[in-house]
Amino acid sequence: MKKMLMIAAVAAFMVGGIATPASAKAFCAACHAGHKDKVGPAFATVVKAYGSVDAVFAFLDSDAELEPKVAAFASKKSTMASQVKKYRKLSAEKKAEVREFFEAELK
Repeated sequence: MKKMLMIAAVAAFMVGGIATPASAKAFCAACHAGHKDKVGPAFATVVKAYGSVDAVFAFLDSDAELEPKVAAFASKKSTMASQVKKYRKLSAEKKAEVREFFEAELK
């Protein structure tokens, strides 16, 4: 049941559904966690690679091409590149929710 709810949340978010903190979580949590590697690197590892949370989101909000900064996950570049494109199309409100979730996971 929990898996089904997660899938539904991700699907709603990806098609532009109403953003809630839960949908912001779904956008990232499928591949990342705060301090533990999953399919992608932990948020803490990403911040270390970029230097700061601000630098991570400066990249996400730019039009720069993705160059993986965590070598162990370089093979996931195409997956992450597609997620970066989706992130860049989000409204400012939804981006703020994603950042809020990201920062909460670092605590």
